[in-house]
Amino acid sequence: MYWTAPLSLFAAAIFFASAQASYLSNELSFGHNGNISPNLRAVPNWHLLGKPKAPDILKDKLVLTPPYPGNMRGAVWTEKPLLHSNWAVDVDFRATGPERGGGNLQIWYAKDGQNEVGTSSIYTVGRFDGLALVVDQYAGSAGFIRGFLNDGTTDYSHHHSVDSLAFGHCDYSFRNLGRPSRIMLKQSDSMFRVEVDGNLCFESDKIKLPLGYSFGITAASAENPDSFEIFKFVTTTESHTPDIQDPNSDVQNAGMSSPPPVTNKIPEPNPGTSPNDIPSFSDQPETPASQYQSSAEQFSDLHNRLQAMMRNFNALHNIFNEEKQQAHIRHEELMGHIVRADNSLERIEKMMKKIEEVQADVRQTKSDLHNALDRHVAGLRGEVRSTHSTMLSTVASMGTGLGKFVLVVLGSNGLLVLCYLVYKRRKANMPKKYL
Repeated sequence: MYWTAPLSLFAAAIFFASAQASYLSNELSFGHNGNISPNLRAVPNWHLLGKPKAPDILKDKLVLTPPYPGNMRGAVWTEKPLLHSNWAVDVDFRATGPERGGGNLQIWYAKDGQNEVGTSSIYTVGRFDGLALVVDQYAGSAGFIRGFLNDGTTDYSHHHSVDSLAFGHCDYSFRNLGRPSRIMLKQSDSMFRVEVDGNLCFESDKIKLPLGYSFGITAASAENPDSFEIFKFVTTTESHTPDIQDPNSDVQNAGMSSPPPVTNKIPEPNPGTSPNDIPSFSDQPETPASQYQSSAEQFSDLHNRLQAMMRNFNALHNIFNEEKQQAHIRHEELMGHIVRADNSLERIEKMMKKIEEVQADVRQTKSDLHNALDRHVAGLRGEVRSTHSTMLSTVASMGTGLGKFVLVVLGSNGLLVLCYLVYKRRKANMPKKYL
C-alpha cells in the first residue's frame, strides 16, 4: 500500500525516458544551439589544430581553411572518446572558393586521432586506426564523398593508389552551393550508414566500428584555396549510459584487488543513468516484521528504505532534468526551422509581388505599343488617301480632253497622207533618164 504512488511515478518515468529516440552528447558536440564558443577563443571539449595557424572561431562557425591564402590546414578533435555502440553524427559544412579552387575535407573516427592524424588528409595521414569520410573533387568531378577504413596496418601516405581503398562512395557537388551541406553518419547494431542532405550516400551491414575512438574533422586547401566552414557537429546516442568505461577516468577496475562487498543497500545512481539501469523497489529484500525485535532494528530498516526511495527520486529528478534539457534543445531547433521557413515564405511572397508588378508593366507596355501602332497605321492610311485625291484633282485640272487628243491624231495622219501624195506627184513629173 505504501509503495503504490512511488512505483507509479517510477513506471511513468521509465515510459517517458524510453520514448526518447536519442540523447545528445554535449561533450562530443558543438554548434547545436547556434553558438560555437562562449568566448570566441576556444570550443569546449574540443582541441583546435592548424598549419600555419589554428582555425578561426566565429560565433556560428569554425573556419578550418580561410579563403586566402592557399595551402592551409585546419583540424578540430574531441577531447573525450565515444563510449556508445549505437550513435549518429550530424555535420553541417560549407565549401566556397574560386572557379578552379581545390581542397578536401575529412570526417574522422580514429584511435588517438589528435596525435595519429592531427591535421593530415587521407593522402598524407600514414597509418591510422579507424574511419575516414572524405569530401573532395575526386578525379576532376564536381564532388565526391568516399569512405575509407584502416586497422593501422596500411600506410596511406606511401600507398600507390589510395583512391582504390575506398569501400563506399557517392557523387555530391558540394562547392559554392550558397548553403550548408549536411552529412550524417549512423552506426547501429546491424548497419553503418552515410547520408547527405537527407539522401542515402552508401551503407554497409559488414561494418561495426569499435568503441573508445575520437571524432575529428580536418581540412586542407590547395594553391587556389577552398574555404571550409563547419557550422555544427552533433553527436547523439541511444542511451545515457556508456557501453564501456572511459579509459581516461580516474576509476580503474583493474586496480581493484577484490570485488566490492555485497550489501543490502540499493546503490545510488549517477547523474545521466538511464531508466533501465535504475534499481526498482522490488530489489529491496522483503523481511517479515516479526524478525525485528527492537525499535533500533525497525528504525534501521525504515531508514534504509527511505534512503533507497530518495535515491530513486533523485535519479528520476535527474532524468526529468535531462529530458527537459533535450526537449528545450529540440524546441530551439524547431523554432529556428520555423523562423527560417517564415523568412523563406516572406521572400517568396515578395518575389511573387515583384513578378506580378513586372507582369502588369509588361501588359501595360504591350497595350500602349498596340495603341501607338494603330494610331500610326490610321495616320498613314489617311495620308495616302489625301495624297491620292490631290493627285487625281491635279491631273484632272491640268490634262487635255479626249476630243483634242483625237483631233491631234487625225491631223497627224492627214498630214502624213498629204506629204506622201506630194512626194508621189513630184516623183511622177521628174524627167526620166534612159541608159
